[in-house]
Amino acid sequence: MGSGIEVYLVWTARGLAAFIAAVLLAFIGDVTGRVFNLLLGYPWPQAVHLNIHMVCIGVGAGFGAYLGWMNLSLSRYRALGFLSATIAAGIVGVYVGRAYGPGVDPTYWWSRFAVDPTVHLAGVVIATFTAAVIRLLQHWFQLRSTRSQRQVSSMKMQHPN
Repeated sequence: MGSGIEVYLVWTARGLAAFIAAVLLAFIGDVTGRVFNLLLGYPWPQAVHLNIHMVCIGVGAGFGAYLGWMNLSLSRYRALGFLSATIAAGIVGVYVGRAYGPGVDPTYWWSRFAVDPTVHLAGVVIATFTAAVIRLLQHWFQLRSTRSQRQVSSMKMQHPN
């Protein structure tokens, strides 16, 4: 593993790629949630449809953040756990953005069905940050285990049986 400037450039590029993918997929999730609600015909209370919309945005943000920090050397279950944690962070971020964002102007004609763009941004930022922290921890544990394996093998070479 290199220790020069290329390491920092690669990690920065991955973070930027995760952020861009998360933004794009959050807006695709927005459209998906709207279309899904329109196809259903809004048969349930408005709060249910708003939550469907929010979860779609969060899933898109979380999946996009996962794509930038994806690790193909993980086992299937660890990768699924990483993906689930990132999607959950995207959904939590969307609700944080909804709670602390400025909201939609109530005089706006479609204000009952509108979503503030802060919701998207909060979901993206929290999901990307969570994915980066998880990936950095994976990297740290991987380096730690490789060092300990090297130490054990060097100890065996020094003291043959």
